[in-house]
Amino acid sequence: MKNITVFLASSDELKNDRNSFHSLVASLDEIFEPRGYRIRCRRWEDFSAFCTGTRTQDDYNRIVRASDICICMFHRKAGEYTIEEFNQALDEYVKNQSHPKTFVYIRALIEGEMEDEALKRFKEDLFDRVGHYWCNYATDDAMKLHFVMQLERIIPSVSGNASVTEGNHFKIENGVVSLYGHKIAELDNLSFAAENPEYLSLKESIARLNTEIARLRATGVAELQPIIDEKQAELYKKRESLNRLESQLFDLALSINKLIGSGTPVSERKRLAIEMFERGNSKGVVEILNEKDIAADAAQARKEIEQGKLLVDSGRSLIEAGLQKTRSLAEEYVLRAKALMTDYAEPRRFELACHAYEQGIELIRANLSEEELAKSLFEYGHFLQTNKRYDLAEARYRENLDIYQRLEVISPQAYEPGLATTQNNLGLLYSDTQCYGESEEMYLSAVEIYQRLSVVNPQVYEPYLATTQNNLGLLYRDTQRYGESEEMYLSAVEIYQRLSVVNPQVYEPDLARAQNNLGLLYSDTQRYGESEEMYLSAMEIFRELTVANPQAYEPDLARTRNNLGNLYRDTQRYGESEEMYLSAVEIYQRLSVANPQVYEPDLARTRNNLGCLYDNTQRYKESEEMYLSVLTVYQRLTIANPQVYELDLARTQNNLGNLYRDTRRYEDSEKMYLSAVEIYQRLSVANPQVYEPDLAMTQNNLGNLYRDTQRYKESEEMYL
Repeated sequence: MKNITVFLASSDELKNDRNSFHSLVASLDEIFEPRGYRIRCRRWEDFSAFCTGTRTQDDYNRIVRASDICICMFHRKAGEYTIEEFNQALDEYVKNQSHPKTFVYIRALIEGEMEDEALKRFKEDLFDRVGHYWCNYATDDAMKLHFVMQLERIIPSVSGNASVTEGNHFKIENGVVSLYGHKIAELDNLSFAAENPEYLSLKESIARLNTEIARLRATGVAELQPIIDEKQAELYKKRESLNRLESQLFDLALSINKLIGSGTPVSERKRLAIEMFERGNSKGVVEILNEKDIAADAAQARKEIEQGKLLVDSGRSLIEAGLQKTRSLAEEYVLRAKALMTDYAEPRRFELACHAYEQGIELIRANLSEEELAKSLFEYGHFLQTNKRYDLAEARYRENLDIYQRLEVISPQAYEPGLATTQNNLGLLYSDTQCYGESEEMYLSAVEIYQRLSVVNPQVYEPYLATTQNNLGLLYRDTQRYGESEEMYLSAVEIYQRLSVVNPQVYEPDLARAQNNLGLLYSDTQRYGESEEMYLSAMEIFRELTVANPQAYEPDLARTRNNLGNLYRDTQRYGESEEMYLSAVEIYQRLSVANPQVYEPDLARTRNNLGCLYDNTQRYKESEEMYLSVLTVYQRLTIANPQVYELDLARTQNNLGNLYRDTRRYEDSEKMYLSAVEIYQRLSVANPQVYEPDLAMTQNNLGNLYRDTQRYKESEEMYL
């Protein structure tokens, strides 16, 4: 267990903020204890006031120097003891370059408040001499989020284990930021979102559309349904845009937070850009971080580096200053790219963001190390992969891969983890683009590295090994190599079971997800007993996790229940199947109220499965009711995003066609089949390998319908 000590310094005017911060650290201690870290907050009022024979402040200073992290908080004034503690922390860090990592938090002034001269001088000195930029905060949520971001980022270094990868365990959903499923902050309490015009406009539009839809539905006029459907489609698009903007704003906030604690110099331009972002002005960030100014400073930095090389010894400091400036400018390009992605009024925002990323990469390529270039290429590749530009992402990952392969020969211990991470991401990319051979090659190479690393350091690398084996299991299942898929899943399950004994809170969710995947495999291969065993084990874990943290684990619980419902339906245990489906539907219905964009598709798929169950048991009225509710959802989703939901729409239409044929509603059946065929034909032109089987199945069903209604020529045409 690693102990992390946080010293909190501030004057008495911020007593409420100190109490809030102290409570946050107590909560974080509970979150991180199962992950191997105890976090303690120390502050001056927690210490005894008895006489020790020395100045009390000297005792505080010794504690500051021994801390891992020092937080100095200011508001209107700069107390002399708080400044002394800041200087003690900074001096200690300069000596040992390891601790304490020091951050300055300044609470925003409200109307009528003024900061004193001492604080003004401190801020000027902090920026000009130290090159450090403080964290501005106006709410408790802003303060908490900034610290938690920093803690997540620096835990590898304060833990003394530099090989630990900085993980991004944050999740943002429905305007709430959480860490490991625990709520940290609400976007509405964070100025970068709450004052962002695009964010406010989208929320206003969503509220207006909800009101209009409710008003139209309340009329009960059937003729208004097309207008309701149209507004529902518009509402879905707005919600999709809002979710995407929330994610992009938060991603930019993460980058700025990393920048503040990175150690690279904070230029005046970067300081202004940060302030613009904090005011919710993303357009202002883009304008300040304009490429012309960055390029001019980059040229000057290159000139300084070249001058320094000529001056040999006396030029080393000049070279280092030029390299630091180059790193800072590369960060500015990334900030510009992320700010551009939040500007929905700019039609070329993706193209311009790519250009900014590429400018930063070329700046690093010309002046900095290959290791720094590889990290930059990986970040850009991940950005492209997230935006489904797989061709461009592959090129960047491939270049990243080449660098790590060269570096790994020189120092395998330092660079093999980065190489394996890139290979795993390339494996995911190739799997998504159905390049299964290339995907397998990447996964196997990553597995081989992680297996070797796990022998020396199992605590760090076994989780990565299990994740990649699980990915490989998915690939083999998708390509019907069931034996190899089972081997990978079982290996991942074995690792997670071992890890869960020592640290259940961290690894039980991974164990349950791997068991769920194994259950799907056994179901596909009709090993129903083993499938049920896996599902029930996963469901029990998720049920226990949901009691403590429903927001994080209810979706997993619902998914596993849906899978069990499918299994029981396939084995004709219809009562148990219905029970599982209804339980999953109940969860998804609740989740869909708060976040329809994320959970409506899951709700629709489970209702579709329930419709199939009712059809199989000849409860045709209930089956039709389920199918029609699903059809309405998919029709709406398809208007907003046809690429994702047309396939689901066609499958639901095919199911309804079967139901109507079974109940001799032949005209309705034909209408459904023809609509599904039209979709499959369109999809098959672009991707016959994926969609022709569905097209053939529906044409065969249509052939059966025509045969039953003695339309033999049309039946023959479909069969042929």
